[in-house]
Amino acid sequence: MAIPERIGEFNVSGLLGKGAMGEVYEGHDQKLNRRVAIKILGRKHRESEEFKQRFQREGRALASMNHPNVVQIYTTDEYEGRPYMAMEFLEGEDLGVSLKKKGPLHPGDAAEVILQSAVGLAEAQRAGVVHRDVKPSNLVVSKGMVKVTDFGLAKALEEDMSITATGVFVGTPDYLAPEQAMGKEVDAKADIYALGCSMFHMCSGHPPFRKGGADDHYTAVVRRHLKAERPELKLEIKGFDEQLSDLCRRMMSRRPDVRPSYDELTEVLRDISRRLGGRIPPRHQQIEARSEDSLAGKVVPAHTEPGGQTSRMTTIIAVGVGVTIGIGVGIAFALLNST
Repeated sequence: MAIPERIGEFNVSGLLGKGAMGEVYEGHDQKLNRRVAIKILGRKHRESEEFKQRFQREGRALASMNHPNVVQIYTTDEYEGRPYMAMEFLEGEDLGVSLKKKGPLHPGDAAEVILQSAVGLAEAQRAGVVHRDVKPSNLVVSKGMVKVTDFGLAKALEEDMSITATGVFVGTPDYLAPEQAMGKEVDAKADIYALGCSMFHMCSGHPPFRKGGADDHYTAVVRRHLKAERPELKLEIKGFDEQLSDLCRRMMSRRPDVRPSYDELTEVLRDISRRLGGRIPPRHQQIEARSEDSLAGKVVPAHTEPGGQTSRMTTIIAVGVGVTIGIGVGIAFALLNST
C-alpha cells in the first residue's frame, strides 16, 4: 500500500497503524508547525455509507469536546472520497501496552489514571457523547496526563440506533457493560462500568472476568459479565485498599443505577488518589495474590529489563491507532438462557 505524500493540507511522513476501519498516518501541519495524527477511512469502505457515517460520527464526537483529558481533533475533511480527521499527536504509551510490558499499577496511581479518565469522560457526557469502548488501550499517558482516545464507537445520546442496531453489541468483551452486551440502549453508566473493569485490570494485572484458561473465549467472558459473581480486589490482592476495592466493585455493578455518577466518582477517586499518593506517569509494582483461584500464592511481577530496572521505554503512539472496531453478534440473550 503506497503512502500518500499529502492528505489535504498535511504532509505525510509515515504510517502509524492500520486496522479494519482504515489507517493512521503521522503528518505535519506546516501552517502551525506541529505533528498530527491523521486517521482516514480505508479504501475498501469508501462506498459504504454506514462506515462513512460511523467515521464521521467519531469526528463529530471529538470535535464537540475541548478538554485536556480528551484527545483533541483539529480538522475533518475528505481525501479521495474518504473522510479523515487530523488529531493531536501523542507521545506516550497506552495503558494496555504498559500493563502487558510492566504488570499491575500502584493502587494510588491506578486511582489517578481512572480519575483523569473519568474527568475526560464526564466532559464527553456533557457534550452528549457516550464512548462505548473504554479500556486501558484507549487511555494514553502523555506528558504527565491521561488522555481518553479512540471514540470510534462513540454514540451521541440523542442519535438514533440506525447504525448500531438492536440485538448487536459493540465494544471489547473484557470491559463490556451488561446492558451493552444485551444490545440495550446505553448511557454514560456503561462507560463507568468499563472504567471499573479497567481499574480492576490495572490493579490486578488481568481483566476481571478472565480466568487464564482455555475457556476464556469471547462467549464465556460475556457470560461472566452477565451472570458471574463480581470479583473484588481486596479479596484477590493481599493488603489491597478496601475503599478503592469497594468503589471498583460498585462501578462494576450489573445495575446501572447502583454505579456512581461521574461527580461522585471523581470526588471519591480524588480523595483516594491523594491518600495513596497517586501520580502520573503511573508506577508498576509486584502484587501478592490471596484468592483461591489459579492466581493463589503467585506473585504478579512488574516487567523488568535484564539489568533489573523496570522498563521505562516510551512508545511513540498516535491517537486513533486503534482503528479496528470490534462488532459482535448480539448473543447475550442466548447466554442468559443457556444456564
